[in-house]
Amino acid sequence: MKTPKKQIVLIDMDGPLADFDGEVISRLKTRYPNIPILSTRKNFYISDDYPKHSLLLRSISDEKGFFESLPLADNALEGWQRVIDLGYHPIICSAPMRSNPFSNIEKLNWISKNLVPFFGQSVVDEAIITPDKHESEGIVLIDDRSELKDYKKAMWQHIVFDEPYNQDSKQPRLYGWLDNNLANLLKTASRTKTISS
Repeated sequence: MKTPKKQIVLIDMDGPLADFDGEVISRLKTRYPNIPILSTRKNFYISDDYPKHSLLLRSISDEKGFFESLPLADNALEGWQRVIDLGYHPIICSAPMRSNPFSNIEKLNWISKNLVPFFGQSVVDEAIITPDKHESEGIVLIDDRSELKDYKKAMWQHIVFDEPYNQDSKQPRLYGWLDNNLANLLKTASRTKTISS
C-alpha cells in the first residue's frame, strides 16, 4: 500500500544519518597525522575547509568502500524512530556523489547494514538516490545543505539539519535528532505544504 504523500518525511543520508565528516577525518588522521584538523567546519564541502589538501580529501571520499563504512550519525536511529512515532513515514532521499562511481550502490548497502535490522527491508526499497531531490514527494526534506537545487520547484519544505557550515540558511532548523521542536516543525510543514494524496 502506497504511503499518502502528506505523511512522507524525506531525510538526507550523509550528515543527518551517516557521519560523512567523521569518516573523512578518521581516515585523514590515520594516514596524514601531520595535517591539523579544524575545530569548526565552515563550508558544505569538507574539502573546501582544507584548501591546501582539497584533492587529498576528495580522494578519500571517492574510495571504494567509503560510503559503506560511514558510522551512524549521533542519535540517527532514535531520530528515524521519532519521525515514525510522530505519525509520519521517513524515506531516505540522498544525492549520489558524482566523483565516486560506487556511491549509489554503497549508499543502499549502508542502509541495509544500519537501518534494515531495526526498521525492515522497506527502508532500502523506498530509498531515493537522486541528484534531483526537488522531484521527490513529501512534506519536508531534512537536509544539512543550506542551498538545495531547484528548491522552489519542490513540493516539500526544507528543514535544515543544523551544522556549523549551514548557519547562513534561513529555512526552519532542526538542532539534531533529539530536538524537542521536531514535532512542531513537521506539523507546521504539513499545514503549509498542500499536497494531494
